[in-house]
Amino acid sequence: MSQRAARGTNGRLQATILKKCDRAYHRPETNKGCAAGTCQHTCEPAEVERCRHAWTVRYTVNGVQRDKSFSDEMDARKRMQYGTGLRKAQDFQLELTRGKRAQGRTYVDPAAGNELFGPAAEAFIMSSALKASADSRAAYLSNYRTSVKKLFAGRTLAQMATAQASEEVAELVNVTLAGKSTGYRRVTRMIITGTMDAAARAEKIGRHKLGGINLTDGTPAQAAPGDDDADDDEARTGFVFIDDATVGMLADGTAVTGDNGRERTLAGVGVAAWLQRTMGLRIREALGAEKADFRQRRSGERYLRLRSQASRDGRARVPLKHRKEGQGRNVPVPDYVWDMIAAMPDGPLCPGPRTRYMQYNTAWARFAAITAALGIEGYTTHSLRHQFASECLDDGMNVVDLSSVLGHADPSVTLRTYVNSQELHQTGGKPQVSRSQSCRNSVPAVLMPAL
Repeated sequence: MSQRAARGTNGRLQATILKKCDRAYHRPETNKGCAAGTCQHTCEPAEVERCRHAWTVRYTVNGVQRDKSFSDEMDARKRMQYGTGLRKAQDFQLELTRGKRAQGRTYVDPAAGNELFGPAAEAFIMSSALKASADSRAAYLSNYRTSVKKLFAGRTLAQMATAQASEEVAELVNVTLAGKSTGYRRVTRMIITGTMDAAARAEKIGRHKLGGINLTDGTPAQAAPGDDDADDDEARTGFVFIDDATVGMLADGTAVTGDNGRERTLAGVGVAAWLQRTMGLRIREALGAEKADFRQRRSGERYLRLRSQASRDGRARVPLKHRKEGQGRNVPVPDYVWDMIAAMPDGPLCPGPRTRYMQYNTAWARFAAITAALGIEGYTTHSLRHQFASECLDDGMNVVDLSSVLGHADPSVTLRTYVNSQELHQTGGKPQVSRSQSCRNSVPAVLMPAL
């Protein structure tokens, strides 16, 4: 016995109700079960209405055949209520048809929504549907693993499609990440909603409730229009130590082998990595440095006259953080960094591909791509400055001198923000590697404590 659903507006067969025991559909010459002695066709057509076997709804989703079975119910006296299983099968068949008509496409299999959001999000970031460069994809993966993974990776797609999930995502981008820039929060939202859009296109879910999430204005750590003062990574206090060889990769780039076996080169951030590592500059202070800013006194002391930093868009230089135009500091320069700068052409030390200075987002993406390729977690564009400051404290440098080098108006800010490596171990931190053997060479001699 077979009952077929009506054809919907898109003209594709939705489902068939049958009993697998019905011998009316017995084909012993082609049925593998017959040859194996496991044939399910055991009941004659006249017996099917009242036999003990379940009714089955057979339907197809994305070319995959699926079965769902419904047995007749028993009453309180343990008597079979024939026909109840058929009615449940018909109700499910109707649900399929309604779902098809409401969605304008083949019904979405409820089981498909059991896929986890985490793998789906990483697959979306790496898919061709997201038109992005390799550096951007690496930055997106870093964003996902930092801000999204812990909250939602273990949820199913079906759970993420709900109104409750929409409220949680809105809280994430507008409350939890309130200290991040609008661009960072926009990427976070894009990763989540883009993954769900892709799941809907693949018919793993029907519709989701994440389409109307707006970003609120006026987040606490977001710079005011024209202020151009804040960077996304400065609010993060966690970091890991890396050795000088890894700093070199962040500066010069590194070759990696992709999943397809092809080798490609990840671009670095140039000498900016060394300026952060050996002089404690913020990332945009390093990106905005020019060769003419490096000077030498008659006494032979070499220093960087730091009075500005690169704008986030890389088009110009702007005042330093918390400083007015022309205000700044002088930062001692190690000998081998001085030699590095001397060999470079005049002008910006880290020019951008299309702007005078490398854009902050470009540097952020390159940091993310290289550290992800090296398997280093928790590293940001601010971590080299953290490492410099912490190792200076570890070597016994006076905190007042260090705060002057870092550009902190109040030494207490330095003490609140940075810890030495011993304290990091005591508080459960896990440095990626032991401190660099060339640490003492990387700290300018004028800053070194007496031995």
